[in-house]
Amino acid sequence: MITRKLILLIYTLTLSLFLWGCGASAEYTSAKIAIDKKNWSEAEEYLFKALEVEPGNAEIMVQIGYHVHARKSEWVEMNKMFNQAIDVDPNAKVLNRPVIEITSNYRSMFWAENYNKAIQGYNSFRETKDKSSLEDAIKLFNETLDIDPSQNQTYSILANSYFELGDHPKSVEYARKAYDMAPNDFQPSYTLGQILSLTGDKENAIIYIEQARTLDPTDLGVLKLLAGLYYETDKKEQSVETFQMAIKQETNKPAKANLYFNLGVLYMQLDNFQEAEDNFMSAYDLNPEDTEALVGIAQTFENAEKWRRASKFYRELIVLQPENPDHYKGMARVLIKQGDMDGATKYFEKAKKLGG
Repeated sequence: MITRKLILLIYTLTLSLFLWGCGASAEYTSAKIAIDKKNWSEAEEYLFKALEVEPGNAEIMVQIGYHVHARKSEWVEMNKMFNQAIDVDPNAKVLNRPVIEITSNYRSMFWAENYNKAIQGYNSFRETKDKSSLEDAIKLFNETLDIDPSQNQTYSILANSYFELGDHPKSVEYARKAYDMAPNDFQPSYTLGQILSLTGDKENAIIYIEQARTLDPTDLGVLKLLAGLYYETDKKEQSVETFQMAIKQETNKPAKANLYFNLGVLYMQLDNFQEAEDNFMSAYDLNPEDTEALVGIAQTFENAEKWRRASKFYRELIVLQPENPDHYKGMARVLIKQGDMDGATKYFEKAKKLGG
């Protein structure tokens, strides 16, 4: 007859075999029990003791990385422990998965969590222009890099963040890091070109924007930026060609009108006045409510000393905005240049009455 005491002894031995089986040390078993109970201080203590007893156990290293360092956002220490585990045995099983797989999954999980939080802060800054939100986002982005330095999109967004903060050297630095990690990818090339352009290095910006265009010839943003860069670096013929390509792709009417207007300005600078006028009129036809376009057209012809054409557009502006004194003053200026002093005086008087 088996006594109750003997049954208890058998149960205790069975439990002991379960807890201490598979070669686990008493320290590691105690750590597992503490983890199960979410007793984190005790878990940390026993995990490090277990590592002393079992210095070659990759599973313990993964547990320390996950349950100690990651829980306390000690990302550099987490990665050191994960890398140590991989060096010991990349194929050792943790939760029935190889060490190299589970550590990669953990890194990706923590990276995504931090990155999304940082993006929220960055978007908050874009809405509110509150620099403290941007600074918090930058801090989180840098922590995200500590979690997984291999994700080049973190470098790209940091480049934009530092530019918004006004730290241009760091902005360029991080944009270059993103590019160096993936020189054949579209986004790093585009981002580096944008940052260089915004910080004033137009010639070098062209190199990377041209590369981005090669990687994705259909991207409209690249075409627009490249057209502007060619214009700003006095490569006017290339600028004209690129603006024409952008116009063919643009479907938004106000945006297309703006491209036509810029192309008109270019043709003016190339002394091709008929093409200039055609493009100005295309811009106006697409967006007739944009009187600023008409002002630009009138002023462009005025600056080019095309007085009759300038007066034509100033007259249209006066019809559209009869209470704006600037249009009357513009009309007066071009009449003076045409020798019509009486007409100029009349328009100047009208401008004065309107407060101009």
